[in-house]
Amino acid sequence: MIKKKKILISGASSGLGRSLANTLLKYNNKIYCIGRSSIKNEKIKSINCNFKNPKNIREKLSILLNTKKLDYVFLNAGILGKIKNIHKCSLDEILEIFKINVLANKEILDFIIKKKIKTKLIVAISSGAALSPKSGWYLYCSSKAAFKFLIESYALEDNKRKYINISPGLIKTKMQNQICRVDEKKISSVKKFKRLNEKNKVPMPDEVAENILNFIQNYKINNNGEYQDIRKK
Repeated sequence: MIKKKKILISGASSGLGRSLANTLLKYNNKIYCIGRSSIKNEKIKSINCNFKNPKNIREKLSILLNTKKLDYVFLNAGILGKIKNIHKCSLDEILEIFKINVLANKEILDFIIKKKIKTKLIVAISSGAALSPKSGWYLYCSSKAAFKFLIESYALEDNKRKYINISPGLIKTKMQNQICRVDEKKISSVKKFKRLNEKNKVPMPDEVAENILNFIQNYKINNNGEYQDIRKK
């Protein structure tokens, strides 16, 4: 397990991000968190930031980070957005999800590069949704595809850091609750997710966090910025 490292996590107030923070904390890591809500834990240094306004991120990071080294950065923050047919998606909805799922991450990366913060590995929490569209999922799929491409682009141009896109598979978070509330008669693509939730086959965040941390600890990157679906590992 990763021990005694300095780690930045975005979106750690709930779900996978919180599980990553809590797991890493057990091994004497120094944890920094930025996200929608600050974390009530004296052992974690955190700051709240509204990712709907990405321009505030660099200012918040200047307050949060007092280090020139981050061993790991987990770009985890993200939203599902509404599941509905593409012709019903407004420009405002598209812009909002891209701000949170894509542009906020660009601001974090630009801050790290501008401040010359040494970083061992930047881990982007990706998704199978980044690879192909699903009916009713335009907002999420398109933003995750753009996020994946963002990481790949930084990996091509930034030779001082290592990047990886990790798809951890389904996770039992608020996103699954949102999916299960969608009418499958209107959006048939949610059926399989509902059935998996009904059968308790969606892993809990703590299990997924352990899987991610074990994976990156032992994995050697072949191509900087590559995409790895760790459900197959």
